[in-house]
Amino acid sequence: MQPTSSPLDQLADIHLPDGVSWWPLAPGWWILFALLVMAIIGFFIWRQRKQQNHYRIIAQHQLAGMYADYQQTQNAGAYLQALSLLLRRTALTAYPHSFNASIKGSDWLQWLDEVCPTLNEKFSSDLGQSLLSSAYQKNPQLDVSGLHQISSQWINMHRNYRQRIPASKRVKTTAEASNV
Repeated sequence: MQPTSSPLDQLADIHLPDGVSWWPLAPGWWILFALLVMAIIGFFIWRQRKQQNHYRIIAQHQLAGMYADYQQTQNAGAYLQALSLLLRRTALTAYPHSFNASIKGSDWLQWLDEVCPTLNEKFSSDLGQSLLSSAYQKNPQLDVSGLHQISSQWINMHRNYRQRIPASKRVKTTAEASNV
């Protein structure tokens, strides 16, 4: 008698499936890559804006130093001259191609108001007028803390050449300002 073969001997070996491939990626990986790309782009935009507005931080530090010097010396004339110089340097940095550094008087104060409409024309008021006339008086009587406050607000909130200015408050270009 022959030994009967078991039906299990007739079975073929188990075929293992191929390993899981990396490609195509699952949708979760695509979402993760998209979020990563958006985060990198957002970081570079944030860094660029921070660098573009770094001059404001420097101007604020200089303004604070000038105000501290004024509080020690009580020399309003020197403070007003330094403040006017600081505002002009900040304006030249904010508008390197269109600011006319030679504008003077009420045109200068009006320009400061135009590039910072949130101040509601405080530079054109009596407080701003003291910036023009009090620097040359022997004993000027003015509100230095108020002038310091609006100057600080102007440095923080003025619109630079990268930001849009409403058409009704368009800033004069160099050619337009030189004709005044």
